Formats: sequence, C-alpha cells, structure tokens
Amino acid sequence: MATNKHAQIRYTILDRCFSNFNREYTYEDLLEEINSVLYDLGTDGIQKRQLQYDIEHMKSDAGYSIELDEDLKLFKKRIFRYKDKNFSLANHPLNQNDSEQLETTLVILSRYKHREEFNWLEELIPRMELAFNLVKSGDDSIISYQENQDLKGRELVGILFNQIIKRKVLEIEYQPYNKDSETINVHPYHLKQHNDRWFLFCYNEKYKALSNYPLDRIIKIRETSNVFEESCINWLDYFDDIVGVTKPMDEEPKVIELKFSENRINYVLTKPLHGTQKLVKSDTTGLTIQIEVIPNPELYQLILSFGEDVEVISPAGLRAEIKEKITKMNTNYTHAD
Repeated sequence: MATNKHAQIRYTILDRCFSNFNREYTYEDLLEEINSVLYDLGTDGIQKRQLQYDIEHMKSDAGYSIELDEDLKLFKKRIFRYKDKNFSLANHPLNQNDSEQLETTLVILSRYKHREEFNWLEELIPRMELAFNLVKSGDDSIISYQENQDLKGRELVGILFNQIIKRKVLEIEYQPYNKDSETINVHPYHLKQHNDRWFLFCYNEKYKALSNYPLDRIIKIRETSNVFEESCINWLDYFDDIVGVTKPMDEEPKVIELKFSENRINYVLTKPLHGTQKLVKSDTTGLTIQIEVIPNPELYQLILSFGEDVEVISPAGLRAEIKEKITKMNTNYTHAD
C-alpha cells in the first residue's frame, strides 16, 4: 500500500483519469499522467508496480472501494475506467485517513485566512467542514450556500482545468441554442464562473479568435495532438472593464451614471456593482454612482434587475437602450387578461 506524501496526489490523478469517459487510459497513459505531475513537483516518478499497488489500494475497503470496468481493452491492452460513469472520489465519503489529513490541512489553511490575498478562505473553510462532515453532530444546519446541483457541465470543470494546465488542444462538440451541434478545435485558456454558470475561454481555430463557451452547452471533449497556441492575455485584468463574461471586441469602457432610489442606497454601497464604482451624489432623492465599463448584455441584465429603483442618467445611448427594453417589457403586460 502506498503511504508516502504523494499518494493522495496520485489517487486524485487516477480518479480524474478513471472518470474521464472521453479518453482511454492504459497503464502507460496513467504513468505518464502521474509522473508528469510528480516531475513538476520536483520529485521522482513511479514505476508500474507502484501504480498497480495504488489501484489495488483504491479498490480495497481500506481505500475507496472503487469499481473499475474489468472488461475494457484496446488492442489487447487493459483500459482503466470506472464501471459507474457517475462515480468519482469527489462524491465518495472520506475514509478515516482522508478525514484526518483534511482536518490537518484546514487547520494549516486557517492560519492564513486573515491575509488579504486569502480572504476567500473565510468562506471556503466552513464550507469544506460542512461538506465533508467535519462538524459536530447537530451543527450541520447552521450555514447553507446557493448552488445549482442540477447544472449541466459542472463535471467538465476539473477535466478542462487539467487540459488548460497541460496546454492541450481540444476538439469539442458544442450545442448552440436552437441550432445543430458543431465540432470545433479550441485552445483552452481560462475558466470563469458567472451567475452560477461556468464558461470556457479559448482560441477558436475556426474563427481565428477568442471565444467563450458555457460548459452546459458542451456535449463532448476530445484531446488532440495539435500544437497549442499560447495566450498573451492577462486573465487577471481581462474582466476588469466588464460586468460578467461578454467582452465586445474593439469597444472602450464608458463612464456610466446610475441613480438609485433611497431604499436601494445601502444595498448599492455595501455591494458595489463593479470595482470602478464611485459615489457621485447622495441626498434625500437617492444615490447617484458612476462605473466605467464596456456595455454588454450582462450589464443590461444587472441594471434591469433593479426594476423601478434605478435610472440610467448617462450616457444617452445606454439610457435609450434600457428605455427600449423597458418599453418592450411593458408590452408583455398591456394585453387584456
């Protein structure tokens, strides 16, 4: 049984491979996947015997009791894949050793949660404690989170994350709304979550341009041997001048003034619409703020979500656009019941 410090890393890689039904993994492929990660960590790789020990441990009751499809072969070579397409260690209960290691890890992480760059730990740590049953009995109902368990495409996040790290060109089958599916070669660069949906940003070989695809519309992914084209985009800054994920090409940010009613003042002040938000005026008639972004569909949706509590002051083009949308909305309610 493998007990060294890299065992959990190997189990995680194997789990990812076993749950990937878009590729056929042999012993050689599994070794390549594991050793590429271990080499990046500056440590020695493993041999086939260690890999066999790892797989047997994962199949045992002391491990994770996984079930592999024992009949899969490719040209007489054994193929490794979970028997159940929906199985993953991600939705499997932790064994005792995992629980102890996770608790230790969370204790270490908690030391850093007060540093500005690790503020996200404030939410992550209690969320993980709850998700992995590390809280005391009776304390499992003190916090809840907004999430859509039925959202399609969630299972692709881990797969695409690893393909981005490995810089692999992918062939994806994509299903647009109200159109036939299409197969496209893409160079994956970045994953972003917005409004409870995940989006893949990538270079599209067909259009020779940057594209983004919601993961819930991706039907199939296949790794190719094409040469990967590197991105020159700074993804830390890419979304700074937009709301959401849609970035119109060749458009510059516009200074936008919005006036909110009195009962929305505290909401807008405590939850800014964008990082560029500035206070213009606040009085008994309401609150006027300024943001500097590129207008896009997500901005329209955000403004309209405030209903009668917001007015677009400027620019005139955006004001007219929102007015037109409100007029069209109004026609939905002018018909006789």
